[in-house]
Amino acid sequence: MKTGTISIIIALIGILFVIWFNIQTSELFLTELSKMQSDSDLSPTIVTSGKLNKLIAIGIGLLGLLLGIKSVRNRNRIGIVGIFLSIFLIVLTFIPIWEYILSDSALDINFRN
Repeated sequence: MKTGTISIIIALIGILFVIWFNIQTSELFLTELSKMQSDSDLSPTIVTSGKLNKLIAIGIGLLGLLLGIKSVRNRNRIGIVGIFLSIFLIVLTFIPIWEYILSDSALDINFRN
C-alpha cells in the first residue's frame, strides 16, 4: 500500500476511536450519575482514562499526518486527504463530544455553569 492510503486508513481509525471513546465516556458518566447519592466528585476513572485516550488519539493523528506529508512529498495527491483527516482527528480529540451526547439525552444536565 502507498503511504497516502495508509495515512487515510490510520486517520479514519483514529476518528472512529475518538467517537467510540466519547460514547463510552457518556455511558460511564450516566452510570456514575445514577450511582451518585450526594454532591461528590466524579470517579477518577473518567478523568484518567480521558487523558490516556486523548494521548493515544493525538499519537494516531500525528502518525497519519506524518504519513500524509511523506506521501505528498512523493508527489501523491491522495496524501492531502490523509493530512486533512489527520488534522480533523487532532482537532476532534480536544472537543468533548460526550457532553453533547448527554445534552441530547432526557436528563437535565447543564455543563455551562
